Amino acid sequence: MFSPPRQPKVVLFAFTQSGTAHPGTQLVTRAMNPAWFDAWRRGSLRTIAEQDLGAKLADLDACDTAQVITSEPRDAIDLGYLEAAWALVRELDPIVVLDAIAMRYLPAAPTELDIANEFRLVFETDAVGSDRAHALHTRGMQKFGAPDLIALCTDADAPLVGQAMRELAEHVARGTDLATPRHALEVAPGVRWVVVPDAEGVGALLQLGNEARVIVDEHGRHLVSLATPIS
Repeated sequence: MFSPPRQPKVVLFAFTQSGTAHPGTQLVTRAMNPAWFDAWRRGSLRTIAEQDLGAKLADLDACDTAQVITSEPRDAIDLGYLEAAWALVRELDPIVVLDAIAMRYLPAAPTELDIANEFRLVFETDAVGSDRAHALHTRGMQKFGAPDLIALCTDADAPLVGQAMRELAEHVARGTDLATPRHALEVAPGVRWVVVPDAEGVGALLQLGNEARVIVDEHGRHLVSLATPIS
């Protein structure tokens, strides 16, 4: 599936109300480090938890134990490492799960691997740059040993750009390697975008914690107020 092999990183938190050390995990209780433990349910992370968990947010607040599962294979050729990590989470029967790489809270561990749910698309509310564009980006592609994708666009362009970004991210997660320095992206007949290095350091500004590539039009311009309707 991956050729050449990749170097992914997976970090999953299985939150419970009690528990003992389990092989393959790191046990952290709130009693050990209250500030560290509570940081995962405060501030901006609490906003994400509210969106992801809804009424089950109270379950996260009730937890006082976390089993941390980390996987960093150096030569992954398929998704066996990710399937194994989720299998371990299911063994722990958690109340709430945090996928720390994708910054995604779940009310339970997934019963099977679904690539579409292993990363998320984020549309940043704060505009950047002189054209007042917003960053639309993936979070979680590091789990596949791949760069996250970024595009600068307006809110009107976000649905179209997001669809193309999600489709590309799924292909990359399944084994497609992005060509360098430019990877062509055929959006529609006669419409081509390209994926280029993050020369402006947008990924660092977004604190992605991962390499990033940027989607622009074939002339190198950001995807702001797209001139060509795509059907």
